[in-house]
Amino acid sequence: MDFVVVDGEAREIYPIPGQAPVFSPAFSEAVRQRDWFAFYFNPNGRIGRRDYWTFGLLVLMIVNIVLGLIPGVNIIVFLVTAWCGLALGIKRCHDVNRSGWLNAVPYVLTPLSFLCASIGFLSSYSRHAIGVPVLFSTLALLTGVATFGFWIWFIVQVLAKAGDAEQNRFGLPPIAPNA
Repeated sequence: MDFVVVDGEAREIYPIPGQAPVFSPAFSEAVRQRDWFAFYFNPNGRIGRRDYWTFGLLVLMIVNIVLGLIPGVNIIVFLVTAWCGLALGIKRCHDVNRSGWLNAVPYVLTPLSFLCASIGFLSSYSRHAIGVPVLFSTLALLTGVATFGFWIWFIVQVLAKAGDAEQNRFGLPPIAPNA
């Protein structure tokens, strides 16, 4: 794209011949025809990497940051964006032919790590809890390392990996192979 500057504003915007448009007409049409409610709230089906990162995670982060600043609304916004993020993560797992239950792993390991750390910290003040602080501190460390390792694996094997090109047990690919 190129343009002519008039009074500090871009005017006469036109495409440069021989260059591909930033968004193809097929992409723009797909955006207009998409069922956005099902995209964000329904965990069934598959979504590709581009849709997950651009329309999924990025949009949810912006909404959560902007609307989360409004007092009284922030908890509702958090719950809605958490559900949407979970639904999108499940569909991303489906795209690489993995179970959506993988999204539950951090929701189990992270609170377990904090619980173990809290018990270890609080029991360190008791004279009768011999060995308990060390045990729970070790468990907190192990679950924290396991959570971190899981996230690295999840990002590489699910979020950054290309989806299955053919139909898998969760349905057809989100984008036709010829598109």
